[in-house]
Amino acid sequence: MAAPPPRCPGCGSSNIVQDDLYAQAQMVCVDCGAVVSEGSLADEHIFFREKKTENKRFSLQRVKAICQTLRVHAGLESLSVSHFKQAYQHQSFINVTLPKKEILAGCCVLVCCRQLNWPVTMGTISYLVGAEVDEVGAVYQEMIRILNVTSPTVCVTDVMASHCQE
Repeated sequence: MAAPPPRCPGCGSSNIVQDDLYAQAQMVCVDCGAVVSEGSLADEHIFFREKKTENKRFSLQRVKAICQTLRVHAGLESLSVSHFKQAYQHQSFINVTLPKKEILAGCCVLVCCRQLNWPVTMGTISYLVGAEVDEVGAVYQEMIRILNVTSPTVCVTDVMASHCQE
């Protein structure tokens, strides 16, 4: 059985039409012009906690994508994900912009590459995350300080040798 047509609370008329003229749809009484019901601006409800989870999921996927682009082994990828999860929970990185979280993802991969003697430069990471080298460097320094990890420097000859093989 169909629901009865809505009635205007102002005049009692059943002459109600949908008005799609503005950003949100409204049901309007044709006879008196009263708004009977208003639509919502968004079809779905997104809560703050869900958005944070979505950002974290995106950033974790970004860590994995960077690892796949660099063709590193699974152990390095899992270590990068572990570092990222630790850093992501820290107060310094919780309420930052999504681009900074993407830089953080690249920095986690970079520190793991350096720890496992994988010849990757900060310039490569900055290219992959689409950020300036100085931005990546600042996030990198903050991350290694927060996580209290050691990061050996890269030997230039190792980097040159890896590029010459390609």
